Amino acid sequence: MTNLAQFTLLTQSFSRSFKQSDCGAYIQPLVDQDTEFMQLIGIDPRIWRFARFPKSTPESFNHYFTNVLSDEGSFLFSVRLKETDAIIGFTRLKNMDFDHRRAETGTWLIGDQQGKGLNKYIKQQLLTIAFDVLQLNEVYCYVNCDNNPSVKSLLSLGFEIKEAQQRLSPTHNEMVDMQQYYLHMTAEMFQCSGLRLSC
Repeated sequence: MTNLAQFTLLTQSFSRSFKQSDCGAYIQPLVDQDTEFMQLIGIDPRIWRFARFPKSTPESFNHYFTNVLSDEGSFLFSVRLKETDAIIGFTRLKNMDFDHRRAETGTWLIGDQQGKGLNKYIKQQLLTIAFDVLQLNEVYCYVNCDNNPSVKSLLSLGFEIKEAQQRLSPTHNEMVDMQQYYLHMTAEMFQCSGLRLSC
């Protein structure tokens, strides 16, 4: 049993609770049946407008998602609308480091669902799993400095920018590096944020 497998049943229980909550969207552990639909919606170019490596062609998305699925050190979730159960995006905890009890997160939503405040529900649920189920100390992400909607959303949730951890990352254009913020939340910050969901 891997470090992550032991948490699967508890995570599924939390996800059922999320679905019954007042949240407009909920996360659910990714299952095999979801992957084909992910390949259909994942090429929406609006998802990747701030990405270092856009994945808006079937070939580029399939290469990316094949790598995602093969990563045994990640927790993968579909994002679904509560009203219809329709899949509208994807989120994960990756680069899991149980020695230092930290993980990186990333989320994408199809263009029609962006800007509706759903990121708050998604992050509430993901952080609840990260801190209450996995007992992590920190969750972090790198965000393109030009991605104002994501940065604003994360700051409103209580994430903080850690200046010393910002980075320049190469893009497909060898002459251009993308400046990225390092945003993070600790278990202590989460405890004080009021984001924790009762499950």
